This record gives sequence, structure tokens and C-alpha cells, in this order.
Amino acid sequence: MLNQILTLASIASTASIVRAVAIDSAFLENDFSKIGSQEDIYQYLYGSAPHFSYPVNNSISLDIPETCELVQVHLYARHGERYPTAGSTADGINNIWYKFGNYTQQFNGSLAFLNENYQYPFANSSNYGLLTTPDNVANPYNPLLGSTTGTTEGLEFLELYSNILHKHENFTAWTSNSDRVHATAEYFIRALGDKFNVNLQTISEDASQGANTLTPINGCPNWNETATTAILAKYDQTFLTDISKRLNAENVGLNLTKTDALNMFNWCAFEINVRGYSDICDVFTKDELIKYGYYGDLMTYYDEFIGNPLAKAVGSVPVNATLALLNTPEDKLDQQVFLSFTHDTNLINYAAALGIFTDNAPITPESIDWTTDFHRSWLVPQGARIQTQKYNCKSPNNTSISYVRFIVNDVVKPLTNCSSGPGFSCSLPDYNKFVEDRFQDVDFYTQCGTSKVSNVTDLTFYWDYKTHDYNAPLEI
Repeated sequence: MLNQILTLASIASTASIVRAVAIDSAFLENDFSKIGSQEDIYQYLYGSAPHFSYPVNNSISLDIPETCELVQVHLYARHGERYPTAGSTADGINNIWYKFGNYTQQFNGSLAFLNENYQYPFANSSNYGLLTTPDNVANPYNPLLGSTTGTTEGLEFLELYSNILHKHENFTAWTSNSDRVHATAEYFIRALGDKFNVNLQTISEDASQGANTLTPINGCPNWNETATTAILAKYDQTFLTDISKRLNAENVGLNLTKTDALNMFNWCAFEINVRGYSDICDVFTKDELIKYGYYGDLMTYYDEFIGNPLAKAVGSVPVNATLALLNTPEDKLDQQVFLSFTHDTNLINYAAALGIFTDNAPITPESIDWTTDFHRSWLVPQGARIQTQKYNCKSPNNTSISYVRFIVNDVVKPLTNCSSGPGFSCSLPDYNKFVEDRFQDVDFYTQCGTSKVSNVTDLTFYWDYKTHDYNAPLEI
């Protein structure tokens, strides 16, 4: 374990390229024996905890099938591990810390660790929203940092796709102008090595970009941000009350609330990102973690995924752009690898439009759905990635046929009713029909009311980057 930590830490340290941020001087001590020891709970933490591969492996090989040649690869990736964002997330955690700091008695039960000179990892608000890197944590040996995830993802991509990458060693990649997204892209690109000259284009997240963005939800003013309120009201949330009651009984006068209990899950997840482990995670029972995980699934399904009537329209923007590239002959393209970096919500919208994880009946709040394959944290953990492969295969009569296949967090995810090709892929003509059928009643610009914020109707940056300078300033 220690050798693994030191190896990964070495990668993270040598890849440290993000500007320095003030380190919390009080956050100095770590228990190395605990680093990476809580991986079994990541899948319940709303995608806020460190990256993990999709946990249900169908054993389909990631290798390109024999007699086939890979001709295009598209990566649509989320940023790596980060600090909590300023606003409700950080405020909710800080409110709990304030209560702890003003408690004048010894802590008991699962909070007893607070008696042992516990050092709070979120005291420096200048870190909020940033990728976790050796520059902004006191423990650079944490192998779960966002910088390490970005680096590792780049190395794994190089291993899988070295041949096609070397066909165009000068190429362009795209990132949103979020600081943590841009930093992830930098770590990824640097990991590819100095043989590649990558022109990283920075696309604004501003609503005025309309459809020409990696974050089209921002250009959708008709999006209903309270779509989940009624759904979540039907879900049994007594597990949150049980947590606060249990901790208050162990620590009389602490007065934690149901809302505090909910925010403790964020504390748990983000502290792992910063520190490599979190003692606050031990507050929860396994049942409570499962119930919280489903709470997050419900919230995501009806707010960002297929349960929201506009999710397919928003996600159609990147799906249609990628489809246009897939239908372009490779001799007409300047590159065959397309790297795009954005946020979790955008990947969720993309998956909704694409039809991935939409096969089951809608999940409901009346009870936990044990059969669904939709879980927010499985789809978009920190560092999530969806890859699209296009490969050409020789047919028995020696003609070439193109096929499309998707990989979600290191596992092949065949499309339902379109997976009869080699490696459980979908022929390109069938995939064109698949997308056409899904988008029969979809119009991003009209349905989203985009004209209220922008007159940009199409995603063009994959094509016009040579004549248009995409260099938006970074924002947290």
C-alpha cells in the first residue's frame, strides 16, 4: 500500500502545474494507514468522492475487435477531485464545524475523533471549488488528488489509444473555462508526454454561448431547477433525522439538525478528496449510506437526467456534434482524437440524450429501486469519462463497415437494441437512425428558450477553432 501511495504521489508531484494556492497551515497531520481505506463507500456519495470504475463489469473487452481498425476516439470527461464549492455546499459543512467548535464538552461516540486535535480541512476558503493538487493540500502524498486522477486518466488513455494518437501528434483539445476543469485537462495532456503538441481551447460557460459550449445547460433558461422538490418530498428521509438524533443523544446539547446530517455526507466525500480519508464518514451506518445514495439518484434522475423533460434537448447538443464528426471521413479531419473536459451535470445530460442507463422504468421515491442501473455516483464520480469509439471492420465480402461503441468509466456500455456489431458495437448507419429516432421531437434552441440569452444555435468549436480564438478567462 505504501509503495502505491509513494508511486502515485510521485506522479502527482512531478505533474504539479497549477498555480500555487495558500495551504491551510493548521492542516498538517495525516494518518497514512487510512488513506484509500474507504473505497467501498464512494458509490454512495453522490459522485462527490474520488473516482472509481463502473462497478458492474460485463466482461466485454476494451480491445478493438480483430479485423477492425480504430479511426476515431471521443472523450467527454469530468474534472477530477476537488474542494467543495463556495455557497451552499461549503456553507453547509462550515455550519456543522461551527457547532462543533462551540461545543464545550467532550465528544462521544462516532464524533470522539474530534477530541484528538482534529484539523479541519476546509478552513481556507480560497481553495473552494479548486481541483485538489499538491499545491493546495498539506498532504501531497494523497493518491486520490484531482491532479493524480487527471494524470492517471491521461496515462491510461495513452496506453489504450497510442496508435491513433500518434497519427496526429499535433491536435486540439477543448475545456470549459472552469478552473478545475481546465486544470484537469492540463494534467491529462501533460501525461500524454512531450511527443504531443496539444492546443487547448478554453470555451466559456457563459449563457451567451448558447449551443456553442461544453455546458449547454447554462444556455437553457427554461430549465426547471426545482424539478425534484415534489419527488424528494415523497422519499423517506427519516434516516437523516435518525443520524442527527443519534449524534445529539451521544453529545447532549450539540443540536445537530436533519440538514446538518445531510451536509455531513458532503463533508465525508470532500474530505476524502483533500485528505485521502475522512473520520466523519464513520458517523454513518451502511444502511444510511445506501439511503443517501438513492436520495442522490432520485435528485439527479429528475433534475439532470431523463426524468427532466429538457435533459434530452440539452444533451442533444454534444451528441449531435459528435455524430457529425463520426460521419465525417477521416481523410477530411485534421485529427482523429477529440478530448473535451466539462462537469458532471453535462455528462449526465449527455447520457440522457444518448440513451445510456435509460432502459429501466423510471426510479420512484416510494421505495429504493434495487433493479435500476442508474446511479449518479456510478455514472459521474470525480474524473468520470465517457468514450466514443469509431472503428472500421472488414466484412466477409471485403468491404469496410463503420461501428460505434461507448465506454463509461472503463466499462463498455452497449446501446440497447443497437449492439450487434463487433465488440457489441452499433453500426454507424444504425447509430444514425438511433439518434434520429431519439431526437424526433427535440430542439435545444426552441425548447430551452435559448433566444432569451443567446442567438447561437449550433456547436461549432470543433470546426471553427482555427479562425475563432477560444480563450475564455478561467473562473472558479
